[in-house]
Amino acid sequence: MERKVKMYLTEKGFLKIKLSNGGKIKITLEVADAKGLHNYLKTIIPPQQPDQQHVNDFCILYDNNKGKSAKKSIDDFISKVYLHKNVKWIGKSTDENYSIAIDKIVSEPLIVDPNAPKFFPNAIIKGTRGPKSYVKARIEENLQLINKEDTYTMFCSVYEKREFRQKFRIDPKITGNL
Repeated sequence: MERKVKMYLTEKGFLKIKLSNGGKIKITLEVADAKGLHNYLKTIIPPQQPDQQHVNDFCILYDNNKGKSAKKSIDDFISKVYLHKNVKWIGKSTDENYSIAIDKIVSEPLIVDPNAPKFFPNAIIKGTRGPKSYVKARIEENLQLINKEDTYTMFCSVYEKREFRQKFRIDPKITGNL
């Protein structure tokens, strides 16, 4: 695929770069056994935390841009996102009466490296709320993000009959792409 980069000056004299390759990315978190995950999470009594590997075993991530995982695990799943394009995270359940909501995305690359470029304008991106909640954000237009990798946290919920909610999180990755 040919990559096209257009440069132009804004009215205020700033150099602007427009990347014409790539598009919107949709990342889907699918839980095949939402009932099992919901029941497992009900057994966790705070401040105890759920076993992250056990939670990950219920989950599958995929996207519309050939996202991949070398070990077939959530922790090393990488989505290639495009600069200055939207990314949408949605949840999906195959169990009737259960739904998966994406409550928020938290990206904090500055904790690991204070000079790291940010993928998103805000460190916390909130979802639309409720059992069908999803999160949508635009990737920054920063050429330093190309081939950079960022681990972010997805805060999610599994709802039973749209009423009873159990919260969980997973930590996949994104990488910048032209």
